[in-house]
Amino acid sequence: MKIKKYVRQLLPVIAFFVIIFGLTAGSLGSEKKEYSETEKRELQQMPKVRWRSVRKGKFQKKYEKYLADQFPGRDSWVRLQTDVSRVVGKTESNGVYFGKDGYLLEHYGTSDFENEQSEKNEQALVKFVKKMSKKRNISVMLVPTKTWIMQEKLPAFAPTYDEQQMYDCMKAKLGDLADTVLVPVADELQKHTDEQIYYRTDHHWTTLGAWYGYEAYVRAAGGDLEQAQKKRDFHCVSTQFYGSTYAKVNQASRADKIEMYEPQQPLTVVYNMGEKTTDTLYDTSFLDTQDQYSYFTGGNQPVIEVTGGTANGRTLLVIKDSFGNSMIPFLVEDYEKVVMVDLRQLNVKCKDLVNMFDPTDVLLLYNTAQFAGDRDFAMKCK
Repeated sequence: MKIKKYVRQLLPVIAFFVIIFGLTAGSLGSEKKEYSETEKRELQQMPKVRWRSVRKGKFQKKYEKYLADQFPGRDSWVRLQTDVSRVVGKTESNGVYFGKDGYLLEHYGTSDFENEQSEKNEQALVKFVKKMSKKRNISVMLVPTKTWIMQEKLPAFAPTYDEQQMYDCMKAKLGDLADTVLVPVADELQKHTDEQIYYRTDHHWTTLGAWYGYEAYVRAAGGDLEQAQKKRDFHCVSTQFYGSTYAKVNQASRADKIEMYEPQQPLTVVYNMGEKTTDTLYDTSFLDTQDQYSYFTGGNQPVIEVTGGTANGRTLLVIKDSFGNSMIPFLVEDYEKVVMVDLRQLNVKCKDLVNMFDPTDVLLLYNTAQFAGDRDFAMKCK
């Protein structure tokens, strides 16, 4: 009887592994990829089989994602899904709206902004700002999503989250500090929706959009606006950029162009505490890949230290996400030293970074959607 009971308990496990073997064997002929150039993300690899993870369901979830990521001809299937959606009259596919004038806009809902992680991040930000403001100049720049700023490009009746609620919430939590700390970047961008301030096929702002963000920062910080105006001088480096929103649907009516601003002062740029030293914030090798946005700073680096700007004794610490990568070139000439850090790539607390670099100025620069869901900020910056 005990043997029969044991066999009955074991049968589901045996069946599970038979199915796993069959599915895996079916895809053995295809080469496994670690990174999707099209989708610009790491792909799920075959998870290790452990009884505990199987029992808790963790293995099954990872395995399901593995099959989806490693499915032969995945890019073609994504394109086919988009084609079918367009043929049947849908205005959205895979979380992306097909907007006017070739704009691909991500669909954001209430849950993307009003969640437990967002609340933790907002509380951590307020606590950090209040502490820093006692001894240093601190600014907060929350860059709105393309979807919210470029609402006129959305299909008719397409719903999207009102990000003004996030700004109002931050103002209320910061209290008297709000007017001096929050950079009104959304107000500035809303004045220029007739210009290409965001890429059509990517979620980031363009170099022009980043310049408007820089101008808003200079104005809020009491900087030199005349010098800022002189930096509106861009050079095109690519006319064949297909970005992150394109990757989700594998279809676009036209390519984007990438422009850059070349700082006029000679710079010394040190990557990751001496890993590499160069004289530029750009990595041209990425222009030959599908991840062309990583042309800016070579992608998301843990730490970048830039010297060679104005000898004014000021150091700016920028704690940022990828939106900061294209704005940094405008900032580096305004300070004697600029340090840019990405908390997602570092296992270091914000207070330790402040102690290490002793900045006179601190800038928190995040896209609103990224900030709302960032799992590192609250943990490292409280």
